[in-house]
Amino acid sequence: MTVKLKLKDVKDKLKEDALDLSLCDLEEVPVREIASLRKATNVNLSTNLLISLPATFVILKQIVKLDLSRNMLVELPDNFGEMTQLKHLDLYANKISRLPLSLSELKNLRWLDLKENPLTEAVASVAGPCSNMRECQACARNIVTYLSNVKLVIKEEKLRRLNNVTGDADKEMPSTKKENKKKKRKKDVEREKMNGNKTNSPTQSEGCLQDNSDSVRLTGSSNNASTHKSYKSTSTGLCRSFTCVIVWFFVISSLLTIAIVMLSWRYEQQTDTFLQNAQTLSGLPLKNYHRQTTDYLQRIIKSATEQIKSIIDVANDFYRKQFESGTSKEEKEL
Repeated sequence: MTVKLKLKDVKDKLKEDALDLSLCDLEEVPVREIASLRKATNVNLSTNLLISLPATFVILKQIVKLDLSRNMLVELPDNFGEMTQLKHLDLYANKISRLPLSLSELKNLRWLDLKENPLTEAVASVAGPCSNMRECQACARNIVTYLSNVKLVIKEEKLRRLNNVTGDADKEMPSTKKENKKKKRKKDVEREKMNGNKTNSPTQSEGCLQDNSDSVRLTGSSNNASTHKSYKSTSTGLCRSFTCVIVWFFVISSLLTIAIVMLSWRYEQQTDTFLQNAQTLSGLPLKNYHRQTTDYLQRIIKSATEQIKSIIDVANDFYRKQFESGTSKEEKEL
């Protein structure tokens, strides 16, 4: 049997700003009666038989604390976020599996309990256990932030799809214009053909048609070739620019590294003091990094020196052999 409370019954349950309608076996919320009590900012509707809230529930904007625990609510109204004064919301032990995106508008929400609800895994992980006051406060913050991000992602996806649809429409417009031009050109050719039949022989009209079709074909092929050429040149220019940026970055980085290491050799004591302070502040093993870099650079310099020396030796041997062979030839000639 459905229990409906009259305005007098509701007023009797109001004490200062607290309206206690718990344990009343309510299947519907007396929205109109509660709305007439502007003082009722703390409303308790717990332990009833509520399955859903009416869309008009959001007219109760004066509510600051709302207890809907231990009901059978499946979901909240999509416009629930219009209750902007709400600070405390208890939804413990219901059957809520999804939350409306409008819940992200509850910027004043400071306490939220979602325990014992069949939430999705993602929402449940965001909500947390809600086993004490601190966790319920964190739940309120996290859920509002999470739903705000979801709302933003959905908005961006809609905008992207709209841009795709607009882009497709823009692509279709040029093709339609081309078709119209082709039709117009065809009509012009047919008109010229008819005029040619009146003034010239059939063979002359056929020759005119052939010339027109050849000119159209040549124009189309030249346009395609120029478009392909411009696209190819643009791609080549981008690749060259990107390669130049990478090469210059590598060269500049190498020069800076070499300069820093060489300065550290010259001012060894100052560098050691600087690295010690930086290592203390950052907590990173900067001295080890500096030592490894220095050793690596020394190995490179040593290897480069050996390579240059070997190249010089080979060059000296080559020039010496050339000189000796040239000298021997001159002696033989003499």
